[in-house]
Amino acid sequence: MDEKWALEQCERWLWLHERAPIEYEGERPKGAPKAKMRGTKEERSRISNRVHVIADALYDRPGWNLWSSADGVRQLMFELEEGAEVRARVGLDDPGPALAADSLHPWVWSAAQPHWDSGNHDAAVWAAAINVNSQLKLKAERPELGESALVRAAFGTDDPQPGKARLRLCDRSNPDLFKDRHVGAINLGSGLFSGVRNPLNHVGAVDLTEQEALETLAGWSLLSRWIDRAEVERG
Repeated sequence: MDEKWALEQCERWLWLHERAPIEYEGERPKGAPKAKMRGTKEERSRISNRVHVIADALYDRPGWNLWSSADGVRQLMFELEEGAEVRARVGLDDPGPALAADSLHPWVWSAAQPHWDSGNHDAAVWAAAINVNSQLKLKAERPELGESALVRAAFGTDDPQPGKARLRLCDRSNPDLFKDRHVGAINLGSGLFSGVRNPLNHVGAVDLTEQEALETLAGWSLLSRWIDRAEVERG
C-alpha cells in the first residue's frame, strides 16, 4: 500500500468534512447557519469512497466503518502510521472486531446514513428509531400504537386476540425459552425507546458521541432483526 497517498486521502477527508464559518456579506440573516462543511456533497462522497477502500485494504474486512466519522478516520491514520508497530510492542496483534455500519439491518442504516454522513449522529439515531417503529407497526398490524407500548403489545406473552396480533420469536414448546425470548424483546425495545430515543427530544439532553451513536444503532439493528424474523400470530 502507498501509505503516504493513503494518509493524504484521510487528511483530505477530514478537511472536507470540517465545519467552517460561513462568511456573509453584511450581517448574518436571522436563522441562517453559522457554519457548513467545507466540501461539496460530491467531493465528500468521492473521498469517502476512497477512504472506505483504504480501510478495507488495510484491515481486510469489507464494510469496515472507520471511514464514516472523523474519529474513525483519525484512527485509520494512526493505523497507517504506527498501529502495527505499537501493537507489536505491547504484544497485541489484532485490534479486535469492528462494527460495520453498512452491515446493520437495512431498516436502521438506510434511515440513519444520510444524517450520519452529514455528522449529525443524534439525528441518525432518531431517524433509525422512527423507521424501526414504523416497521414494527406494519409487522404487528398495530398502527394505533407506538414505541414502548407497541413493543409490549407486539411481543406480549399472552395469546393474541382478534385484531391484536403477536410477534413470535419461537413457539411455546419450551416455556422458559418462550418467556425469555419475548420478555427480552420487550425489554430491549422499551429500553431503546425510553432510554435513547425519547431523551433526544428533551431540552438539555447531552448529545451522543460518535461511538455511543454507533453502539445505539447496533441495538436498533438487533431489535430490527428480531422483528424481521418474527412470525405473526393472529387471534
